[in-house]
Amino acid sequence: MKKRIAAIVLCVFCLLAIAGCSQSKPDAETAQPTAAQETGDYLTTISGTYEELFPQLAKAEYRDLWIDATTPLVGAENAETATDTLLAMCMAEPYGPEASEKYAADPESMAFNCYFRGGVDRFVMDGHTISGLDAQGNEVFSHTYHKLDEENENGFLFYQSDDADSGDFTYFAFSPDTMETTYHLEFRYAEDLSDLQSWFEGNYAYWNAAAIAVDYDQESMKNVIELFVTENLTEAE
Repeated sequence: MKKRIAAIVLCVFCLLAIAGCSQSKPDAETAQPTAAQETGDYLTTISGTYEELFPQLAKAEYRDLWIDATTPLVGAENAETATDTLLAMCMAEPYGPEASEKYAADPESMAFNCYFRGGVDRFVMDGHTISGLDAQGNEVFSHTYHKLDEENENGFLFYQSDDADSGDFTYFAFSPDTMETTYHLEFRYAEDLSDLQSWFEGNYAYWNAAAIAVDYDQESMKNVIELFVTENLTEAE
């Protein structure tokens, strides 16, 4: 049982500074890739409609799931604070140069913006077609994408639009997450490929979109909360 939640908070900050909002399923190292993943056809494994993850995670109806997950690791007296801290770590507003300046001046305030950008409320993945819808269900963009052979420090899978003038949705960089393996998705997108190379530099520093299928069930929500808590607070110990 932890005596000081401040120590946990500091460790969580350090962990997320390295990994952003990225999590891995506990047995991910031993999990076998699907045939599609082996051929590099990741997009075909995530077909579906997705909404922002953290506004769903923060719903009051799931608070007990958080408390149940955090209590064994930090103690009942710290469970509420640990929950609020973990959620806040990925629900910040600043990103890009504003965030870089802020966190350089105050490193302990560091957090990630894990929301969607560009007026997109939901993403629709359909094979190699990615589309974005606004809050009214109107199409913001829709393009087909092909995979790029792009080496990067984050292990992301890069895709480029087949259409000219795709603007802010020209390039996507996906973490190899799926609803079946880690119960959520993580990705970044930009007009310039160089803006997707680092979590901590450039126009989109400290930004990493996190998503969950709109048709998620209670079990998926429980799993993704337990994953997020276990990966972060276990490391923090």
